[in-house]
Amino acid sequence: MIQERLQSYQKSDSGYQLGLKLLSHQDKNVRYFGALTITVFLNTHDSGDIYTTTFDQILEIIVFLINEDFAGNSFIIKKLLSNLSLLFVSNYASSNIDPVERLSAVISSTDNNPLPTSIIDRLHDQKQLEIVIQFLTILVEDIIKVPKLSPSLHNLIHSTIFNHCRQLYEQIGYQVSLHIHNQMLDCLSSWVVYISVAETSSDQRYTDDMGIFIQYLLNQFSLQEGELNLESLNKVFTVMTEIIDHIPRVLTPFKSTIFSLLFANNSFGVNFIKTVLNDSDFREMYSSEIENFVNLVISYLTLNLVSITRNILDDEVFNVLQIAISLTNTPGIAIEDEKTSDQFILFWEEFTNTFIDDGEAMKAIFQDEATVLRFNSRRDEVLNQVAQIYFKKINCYPGISKEFRQYRVSVADMFILFYSLLSVPFYAYICDSVSYSLSVPNKTEEVVNNLESALYLIFKITDDIYFYDNSSDSETSLTPLVDGFFSKNLVGNIQGIPDYLDKQISVTLLNLMSSLSFFYKNDIGSQYLPDTFNFLFTIILHSQTDSLSLIASRTVYKICQDSEEKLIPFLPNLEMILLEMLKNPAVDNLIRERMTNSYVSVARSTKNPIDLGNRIHEILLEINSRIGEADEEYAVSLVSCISEMSKAGTYPEEIEDYLTPDQLQTAKAYWTEDPLNVRNSVLNSLTQISLNGPDFLMKSSIVTEKCCIVLKSGLREEIPGPFTFELDVILQYLISKARCSDSQSILTIQSLIETIMITHGKRINDNLLQELVETVFNNHDSSDVDAIASSLEMFTTILDRKPAFLLQWSNFDKVIGCGLHALSMNVPHTLQRIIKFFNTFINLKKGSRHEQERVREIVISNIGSTLVEFLFKSFVMAPRSAIDHYYPLFRTLIAKFPLEIKNWMAQLLGTVGKAPLDGEQTELFINKLIITRGQRQAQDVLKDFWLQVNKLSKTKY
Repeated sequence: MIQERLQSYQKSDSGYQLGLKLLSHQDKNVRYFGALTITVFLNTHDSGDIYTTTFDQILEIIVFLINEDFAGNSFIIKKLLSNLSLLFVSNYASSNIDPVERLSAVISSTDNNPLPTSIIDRLHDQKQLEIVIQFLTILVEDIIKVPKLSPSLHNLIHSTIFNHCRQLYEQIGYQVSLHIHNQMLDCLSSWVVYISVAETSSDQRYTDDMGIFIQYLLNQFSLQEGELNLESLNKVFTVMTEIIDHIPRVLTPFKSTIFSLLFANNSFGVNFIKTVLNDSDFREMYSSEIENFVNLVISYLTLNLVSITRNILDDEVFNVLQIAISLTNTPGIAIEDEKTSDQFILFWEEFTNTFIDDGEAMKAIFQDEATVLRFNSRRDEVLNQVAQIYFKKINCYPGISKEFRQYRVSVADMFILFYSLLSVPFYAYICDSVSYSLSVPNKTEEVVNNLESALYLIFKITDDIYFYDNSSDSETSLTPLVDGFFSKNLVGNIQGIPDYLDKQISVTLLNLMSSLSFFYKNDIGSQYLPDTFNFLFTIILHSQTDSLSLIASRTVYKICQDSEEKLIPFLPNLEMILLEMLKNPAVDNLIRERMTNSYVSVARSTKNPIDLGNRIHEILLEINSRIGEADEEYAVSLVSCISEMSKAGTYPEEIEDYLTPDQLQTAKAYWTEDPLNVRNSVLNSLTQISLNGPDFLMKSSIVTEKCCIVLKSGLREEIPGPFTFELDVILQYLISKARCSDSQSILTIQSLIETIMITHGKRINDNLLQELVETVFNNHDSSDVDAIASSLEMFTTILDRKPAFLLQWSNFDKVIGCGLHALSMNVPHTLQRIIKFFNTFINLKKGSRHEQERVREIVISNIGSTLVEFLFKSFVMAPRSAIDHYYPLFRTLIAKFPLEIKNWMAQLLGTVGKAPLDGEQTELFINKLIITRGQRQAQDVLKDFWLQVNKLSKTKY
């Protein structure tokens, strides 16, 4: 409340005088608030008439503050300088004031003495010089923040303000304090950013004007050791990097100088790098300076990347790359002790991408095969050197941080890129590293870390390969390489590491196994499944770490999904483990559910319905024996296990390709008879849990969801199976379930009804459907627009598949009423479903002529005017991004009810929108709309209407 009152005072016509009054106070914080008040006033008022007076008044206050206590008042002075900047930017077009000229004249004036022409010559002391530098800095920083700037302002800045800045750097020399020197570097940094903006948004070009500034920066590197200051150098590094990144063109005349400065023998750059690599105290003390120097080196190298890669055979270029490699290999643990290697990741990625993207041009450059071979050899040599560095850098250590984990991911992404260029030999190189580590008898910490790093990189590369390319070529080339290290007892060696379950290498091996589906499903890799599953089951059953068990269960799930037929021999093991998990409430629920899916998917792959039936039956018996005594979380997990069985037990869509004709006939015959009553057992389980169980299960929306998944799983099956139920059975269950369900469960039931209508709508029992729809509709939450929209979504599907059913239903008028109510609520995320319902209803594409006439009667007699009213009001209030959703219904109404909608619109258009149409505009709009006859042109007319009544300019869109 107080803040609002203060802001109202600041924005009032007296705001400027209030600011001056506050600035005259003794308290410095009050003075700052006065300067801030003037800022608010200037931002909310036209200052054209008071520009000159206000500018001079503020200058007088600045002079007073300088003389009173320059250091103590510096934060107030900076705010006042920003006000001068704001005045200038707001009024430059109507005034010929040169703000830098005026500032320097006022702060340096002495009685009766004429002012020198040069601004620098006017300034008498460091304080005055600092004020000018600060103003030159603040001015361009404030200009950059302005959203849209006129080219004329950029022209004025270039011709006047910039010239003052250039003159300052030309004349000031180097006999200034370190403080002033650092301020000049900050000023130059701001100007570099401004110049890049100005060149982008105007025709101003600074290429020929930047020499003095570049030379000023370069001269800092030639100072004697005693004159060097790392704080200043840090700023120089930053400014040079900004120039390279934003306006590299200005560096062309200095290209060779910068190259020598950074990379020549005994140059500043090389000596700085040697210090970084050899002096741990220096690295610890000057981490920011090192980081900015590395950014400078990387920016310079990136700028010349095409030239570097094309000339990699040149010894000078190769030497530069060796310097970059040595810097990449800065000693210490990455992220924790050094950040240089992290900074270089992006560069080495761009370096690699340049070879990939520039490949065709390089082929044209190198005509003879011998040169190409030497070129590729040199390229590979560099990348292998880089790979060796990062291979060591990603070695894990105890208690690794989140940032280091992300670093490992970034390194792995880089290795993936290396693989895309170097292909299988690079993959083989990493696999050889695994084999070497496995062959070392004494598994020291270093050996284990190297082994883990190699396995991690193989996992990431393999996972990427098979995410984008599941080709047999990759399988053929990679399988022998993976076999190479599996054959050296990979799993046994890792299990032999003391406390291996507590080490990162266990997680890495689990992830690697999950990515090797191509390997396990062929004859070479399948021989390692016993060791693999022994390792996985050991972790699942005995690991003290929940996260490790979860990863192991996910790995089992993934292998079973991709290599199910190879796992048939393991069914007894899987069965034993699963039954134990079903009995044990302490097992993690997700692990239990994954194992259920894995077991049934492998059992299905036997293509033996008798075996599958026996296994599912046994699981159901175990689940049914446990449900009665289970607590809520355990009971829900057991229901989820039935759901997972239904997913895993479903045949692939192209069943003729999956089963032979004989297998198909056997499956049909078995599941038609269903001798073990598996389907009844499933239904009994669902009924016991969700209809006859304790309240916490009957009312659980998760249980309802899982039961509906089971019932839904067989709807698209072409042949009978363990989860294909008669439609009447499904409908009767849903009727019972809907009677005891909350609103969230009703949404799930509605979704299943939609699937039933889509898959079996033609042969559904109308009496059961009516009872189900009535039960669901009566139990939905009519006060919840989301619930109404979901109901309408279900009714839309029924209208589309079985229109006669709804039109004859006595409660359909209530459905329409709910739809109108929901439309009037104008809840954005529900509108698309609501509009689709009305559009489907009015179009009634599959309705008979009699049914379409019935719809026409309902629209004209009962709902038409209300529907059009709510539709227009909602349309006008909709955001621009949502108005496309309304067009189909508008077009349908115009096409089918041209005369009626004309009258309905005439009655309401004068009342909708921020700027409602008057009588003449209404008539013109209606005529434009009706003449389109509901064709696509209607959308343009409606869009223009939306823009007009919302007071929006058409040109904005």
